[in-house]
Amino acid sequence: MANIKKITKKNGTTVYREQVYLGTDCMTGKQVYTTISAPTKKELKQKREFKINEFKDNGYTRTKSVTVKNYRELSELWLENHKLEVRPQSYEQTVSKLNLHILPVLGDMKVEKITLPMVQNFVNKLASSGSLGRGSFRIVLSINKRILKYAVNLQLISVNPADNVIVPKIKKEESKKQAKHFEDNQLKQFKDYMNSLPDTFKNCYYNTLYNTLLASGCRIGEAVALEWSDIYLEDLDNGYIDINKTVSFRNMKINPPKSKAGKRKVSIDRNTVLMLRLYKARQYQCFMEHGYGAKMVNYVFSNGFNDYPTLSGLQRILTKHLEEAGLPRFTFHAFRHTHASLLLNAGISYKELQHRLGHATLAMTMDTYSHLSKEKEKEAVSFFEKAMANL
Repeated sequence: MANIKKITKKNGTTVYREQVYLGTDCMTGKQVYTTISAPTKKELKQKREFKINEFKDNGYTRTKSVTVKNYRELSELWLENHKLEVRPQSYEQTVSKLNLHILPVLGDMKVEKITLPMVQNFVNKLASSGSLGRGSFRIVLSINKRILKYAVNLQLISVNPADNVIVPKIKKEESKKQAKHFEDNQLKQFKDYMNSLPDTFKNCYYNTLYNTLLASGCRIGEAVALEWSDIYLEDLDNGYIDINKTVSFRNMKINPPKSKAGKRKVSIDRNTVLMLRLYKARQYQCFMEHGYGAKMVNYVFSNGFNDYPTLSGLQRILTKHLEEAGLPRFTFHAFRHTHASLLLNAGISYKELQHRLGHATLAMTMDTYSHLSKEKEKEAVSFFEKAMANL
């Protein structure tokens, strides 16, 4: 029988105190005791039973059980840990997909009430909506699965209802799969238009930005993040751009490139080196005359007022230039795709293109750009015809 002590306090009141053995903690393997007090033995007994049942209901552990109202609160707890494991760009993309595709459906549901049929229904509807490509669709499913796995780790549920979901096949959409780029005649038309504009610093700024993107194949965030210390212009034949950071346009902060392969040195041609030399001198003169300050001169594509221009502002000007040139709308990624197309048709290897574009894998480069090498495809047919003729 438990050892109950009767204690008289200084004010004369009496309480009963008891040390209660709850069991062995399944998390630590240690024996767990707790001390309880009550004014009567009857209340002491009730407290004892309550503590023992509480320990049992908490999974035979004193580790505090996390309580969440719904899936939304669970996702917030998971995101706190996820943020420490990934790069800022990846975290932002995860939050975006979570808010856009998952929380509107599962956000208000109690975690313990989410079942396999519910998750399967969510997956089926998402697949049939056509709002996501194959890659994005699988990322959304992965996010949901990891959040529910976290619920299992927190002992909120015993089984992950997303584990046995049947994943529907998503058909590839050619329009989404293929990269949009300038055709040769469109590129010439655009360059002729830009060269016809008045010789102002503003027009020089945009012309330099467009040509730098075209010559290097870098992403717009990587180009905007460039500082003059990242560009080597001393030797006409050995000029290069050191890509080691990118601007996140969501919060206008500098982050590392998307992957380890994203850090790279990309060689540039003589004409681009000369163009950047002239632009650098002109930028310095313009910024000093307008009192923008020496600091802004460090940034290659600063607008004088801010270190980095916004993507929306840049896209608005690009769209205006394209319209005035009589061309359809392109995004800045079109310069990157055009860079890849020109090099592939000139005979560059996919391995070298992978390095220039900063892709983590060769497969990524081939999957994205293999359809752009139209001239090489024609050349292959010509080689086949010659081989057959020589039989």
